Amino acid sequence: MKKITTEIIIIFILWLSVILSLYLNYKFDIFFIFGIIGLSIVTLTNKKLTEISLTILIVILLFSSFNLIKFSLAFSLNFGVISIPNFILLLVLLYRKRNQVLDLKEKWFAEDEEEIENQKIRKIEFFKNQFKNLSEAELNRKLSEDKLTEEAKNAAIELLNLKSITEK
Repeated sequence: MKKITTEIIIIFILWLSVILSLYLNYKFDIFFIFGIIGLSIVTLTNKKLTEISLTILIVILLFSSFNLIKFSLAFSLNFGVISIPNFILLLVLLYRKRNQVLDLKEKWFAEDEEEIENQKIRKIEFFKNQFKNLSEAELNRKLSEDKLTEEAKNAAIELLNLKSITEK
C-alpha cells in the first residue's frame, strides 16, 4: 500500500471542493478556472516532480488564502480577505513539510560560495578601515574580546601582521 502523504490529502480535499462546486454551481469565474488549472498541475506532477509539485501547491494555497484563486464556489468561510479553510490547509502543509520547505528555500534562495567569500572579504576590509589607526596593544586587546566577529578578528590579525612586517 502506498503511503498517503499530507500533500495527497490536501489535493484530495481541494478536488472534492472543486467537484462539489461544479455539481452545485454551474457558473464559475476566472479565479475558479485558475484554481482548477493549478490543482491539475499539482496533481500531475505530484509523483514525478515532487519539489515542483510542493512549490506549486504552496503557491496556489497562498493565493487561494487571499481569494486570488478559488477551489470552491459553493461555500466559503472568510475572515476579511482571508479564506480560512485554504489558510488552514496552507498552515498544515507548511508544518508537516517544514523540512522540505526549508530545503527548497535553501536551494532556491541560497547564496553560492563565491558570493559568501566576497561578502567575507568586504567585511574584513571594512574592519581593517575601522582598526587601521589602532596601535598594536589596542589590536591585541580587540583580539582578546569575545564580542568580535570572525571577520573583525581576521582584520585585526592581518593588521598586526602588517604592522610587525613594516617595523622590521
